[in-house]
Amino acid sequence: MKRVPFIVFVLIGVVLMGCGTFASAQSPWQYGRIADVKKSVTTSTKASDADTPVDEERTQYTISVHMQGRIVVGNYEISATESEPPPEWIPDAAVQVEISGDFLYLRSPTGNLRLHITQRKAAGPMPPITAEEKKRLSGPAAAPQPAQPPESIIGFSKSADDKAAASEPAPPPSPAPSTSTVTVRSTPYLAEVFVDGDSMGYTPAKIALAPGKHSFRVEKPGYKPWTKEVTIAEGSEITLDATLARQ
Repeated sequence: MKRVPFIVFVLIGVVLMGCGTFASAQSPWQYGRIADVKKSVTTSTKASDADTPVDEERTQYTISVHMQGRIVVGNYEISATESEPPPEWIPDAAVQVEISGDFLYLRSPTGNLRLHITQRKAAGPMPPITAEEKKRLSGPAAAPQPAQPPESIIGFSKSADDKAAASEPAPPPSPAPSTSTVTVRSTPYLAEVFVDGDSMGYTPAKIALAPGKHSFRVEKPGYKPWTKEVTIAEGSEITLDATLARQ
């Protein structure tokens, strides 16, 4: 009976040590900068139970984030729980980043996102986060604070300069980047399409891509993969026909 308190103390110590280990294993939030944001819209056709083709549209975002000496790339699809990234998330925009397993978490005062990591690569040093950016990122997510307090607050009064600045029209929003459209068809039907290593659905597929060089791969079980690299001009619409040979 005299040994019972000693055993209890040992168990308590083990539990506390385990809790400490778990807490230290958590990945802390870090600072990062948006390196690139790509949007792709895929219209694919799948066969239903009745063997009737059904069109399905998928919108996917691929976001690259610069963290210290590396670039982490992740993607996600628009769904009921995931919306489009905030328009402020443009290249060089500061965000908070956390990596947990295969997932990349991003947050800022205008929104939060969870992405599935698809690539990690080395990069040069990241431009340092300024004190003003850190102050802005410390605010609550998805609840940006107004630039000026409302006049209804007791004791607050705008100066003449503030009122003159408020009367000036806001600058027009920057234009959205132009995209190009690529239609991928195949023989045989319903082959899976990959663009730059990411699955874009099944043929026939209509894909919106940023201009530039892209790698296409079309494959189907029992057939040899079809690959091609294409440089796409801004605002162009092209069609790729892939003929797959049997293995």
